Amino acid sequence: MNKLIKTDTYTTLVNDIAELYNRARQTLVESYWQIGRRIVEQEQQGESNAAYGKELVERLSEDLSNKLGSGFSERNLYRMRQFYLAHKISPPAAELSWSQHVELLPVTNKAIKQCLERQIVCDHLSRRQIRQEVRQIETQKRNPAQDKTRVVLPQPGRQQPLQCYELIAPDRIARSRGTVIVDCGFNIWREINRRDAKLHADPSYTYPAKVESVIDGDTLWVIVDCGYGILTRQKLRLHLIDTPERRTPEGERATRFVRRVLGKSPDIVICTHHYDKYARYLVDIFYLPDSTNPKAIYGQGIYLNQQLLDKGLARQWKP
Repeated sequence: MNKLIKTDTYTTLVNDIAELYNRARQTLVESYWQIGRRIVEQEQQGESNAAYGKELVERLSEDLSNKLGSGFSERNLYRMRQFYLAHKISPPAAELSWSQHVELLPVTNKAIKQCLERQIVCDHLSRRQIRQEVRQIETQKRNPAQDKTRVVLPQPGRQQPLQCYELIAPDRIARSRGTVIVDCGFNIWREINRRDAKLHADPSYTYPAKVESVIDGDTLWVIVDCGYGILTRQKLRLHLIDTPERRTPEGERATRFVRRVLGKSPDIVICTHHYDKYARYLVDIFYLPDSTNPKAIYGQGIYLNQQLLDKGLARQWKP
């Protein structure tokens, strides 16, 4: 590779261009919102009927195309109008591109749309994937009998600090003067200086971890950071959900999804519960694309167990 490409100045160039592109993308979204606003304002000043609106868009499309070139077809102008009507107060946040906003136009429920927007940003969904999600929503809308009530799992509070351990009672094991024994989880006890134990006593059962491999949609191998330089390799199972067997088409789909999202984001945070009959600890898993910071992952990350339920890749399960 050319030495120039390895320099910090090249990295700066890439970051500057990315910033310029993102700024231009947001400017485009705001411009199309303003165009939609102006079309609606003009309609309100004219005759209040569908025929006037159709004639206005047809004429605008012809005149703007002659004046500015492509990009102003009747279809696009209707999209800009619809985009404004969906966001009357102000244009939405900068995370999504215009093409992504276009794919979301059929979604009229604000709560569902906001949820989809977060998913697009976190999972880096392509236009095809966004279209699939929207089609699924539209199908459920047309067939309400098939739209089951959403199952919401109880989430950990996310306020507790990571790696906060239980103190072992002094009468259970001998220890050196000035030290205490902490239970680091996974049947690991560690003797530490008493001064380091001030944050401990109320265990949070949460740990940073790195995904080693995904066995199927609800089972995986991870390397858990227990703190104090202790690492343990564990086979874990997702808590409160069950995915189909991997040999089935549904199970393969769930496995592919988990491998895809955790392959891109192998740094995770786990919240452990009791273990199952196979001695696998049951866990809640949180991941955050493009982040390796455990605090950010735990505080802002996607709750994988709930995500699998929401996507229809798992069912609720009580161990």
